[in-house]
Amino acid sequence: MILDNVVFHTEEDYPSSLAHEHAATHMGYYWSWIVRRNLYNPQWDELAHDDLLALKSENLTGADFLLNQMSGSLEDSDFNEEGRRFSLFYYDDEEEGYGRFMEDYIQTLNTPALKSFYHVEVNADNQALLDNVFDQALQQWRQSLKPDN
Repeated sequence: MILDNVVFHTEEDYPSSLAHEHAATHMGYYWSWIVRRNLYNPQWDELAHDDLLALKSENLTGADFLLNQMSGSLEDSDFNEEGRRFSLFYYDDEEEGYGRFMEDYIQTLNTPALKSFYHVEVNADNQALLDNVFDQALQQWRQSLKPDN
């Protein structure tokens, strides 16, 4: 199951002045967080070992990894079991399919104040802001799974 794909964004109201890579920025921030929290499918350790190490050490962006190794697509098979279950929950939305993930991303980076959603800069500060938000979402989700004692 495809959770997100660059094509979903470049086929719509994508700014003609922006390079195609900017359509992967939001997914890249999420994928980078997923990898650094070990929520990815271990197959990536074999398929893209060097790029995965570069991503973990922050010498490669999540967007670059997505574009170079994943054809610009985030699929449920890219995650380990917990990562898959959380991502399906976090992306779930009846209308657009981006759910709370997109709400958190837009709100955290205040994308309405930018020229467009796709004009987000890729930098360590933005990654740190999103990491905190994603960590909180994961913690809340994990707590929601625990039975009441």
